[in-house]
Amino acid sequence: MEAPAIGPIVVAIRGPSRSGKTAMVCALIERLAPPGIRIGYAKRTHHGLDLPEKASGRVWAAGPAAMAIACPDRLQLTFPPGDDAAKTLIRSFPPEIDLVLLETHAPEPHPVVRSELIEAAEGEATLATWSLADLDGAADRAAGAIRELLPRDLELDRALRRARAAHGEHACAGLILGTRLARYAGRLLGIELPDHEKRLVVRVEIDRCAADAIQAVTGCRPGKRTLRFIDYGKLAATFWDLQTGRAVRVAARGDLRERVGEAGEGRHAAQAAAYLAWPETELFTVREAAEPLGEMELPGPPRRRVTCGACGEEVADGREVLTAAGPRCRPCAAGR
Repeated sequence: MEAPAIGPIVVAIRGPSRSGKTAMVCALIERLAPPGIRIGYAKRTHHGLDLPEKASGRVWAAGPAAMAIACPDRLQLTFPPGDDAAKTLIRSFPPEIDLVLLETHAPEPHPVVRSELIEAAEGEATLATWSLADLDGAADRAAGAIRELLPRDLELDRALRRARAAHGEHACAGLILGTRLARYAGRLLGIELPDHEKRLVVRVEIDRCAADAIQAVTGCRPGKRTLRFIDYGKLAATFWDLQTGRAVRVAARGDLRERVGEAGEGRHAAQAAAYLAWPETELFTVREAAEPLGEMELPGPPRRRVTCGACGEEVADGREVLTAAGPRCRPCAAGR
């Protein structure tokens, strides 16, 4: 079994010169973008992007590592070319892009909308074909076929893409569970994720893949004191809503692997597919968390600072240990 695909979906728009590739791309964007599909456009070209006599061209010739130009209609960010492989172009898009339309002459390993002026390549999956005489009708058919390729839950797919980017572009069953766990908790508390209102504090109970997903999806971070780790080795997390005072603990059910039932080399893909498809009530247990956050656990500036009497280092937020000899940091109190 193959692991479930996480976006973006890539569709090649393939045809020879002057066949209407760019017109087809524009027609598809006009049909697909208004409902909220975020579209990226990729193309290889042998033409320069800057006029040599313009300032941007002169600066680019000097060899910067990157260049950003703000124009009235766009912000253009330019990097050195690297290779022109389709995979490289696609990876250059941010995780928010749902669909990449790749304008190309040559066959690519992606579903294709193809000009009738060229034959299908071996193994090429053609979604639709077009001619200049029927471009609008072909664009309607192609748009319908592309919608069928897109995930039904685009918001979940976007969250998975953010998590994957935070996890080094690696997607696994644990990452999917962490993503769905965080989104479930957000809905239970009525908090839109990622949290930009500083309402949410999360305590994660495992230091594995799910932790990266929870951080990426919630927007909570250790440096902001909104994400904490307490390593119980459990795929679980407690979510505190600072605005309402409510807290929930969401945990992965202990029998998930047994219920998936797949063994051998295909077990990881089977787990990923199940964790992506199953309803949240079959994946997680939920309980209200009565334990409030203490004053020393809250975000914001340190509530207290003391100096360890042994090593002389500062200890913040009540993490010191009071001994008969005075306050000590935890390593010194433990004799380390």
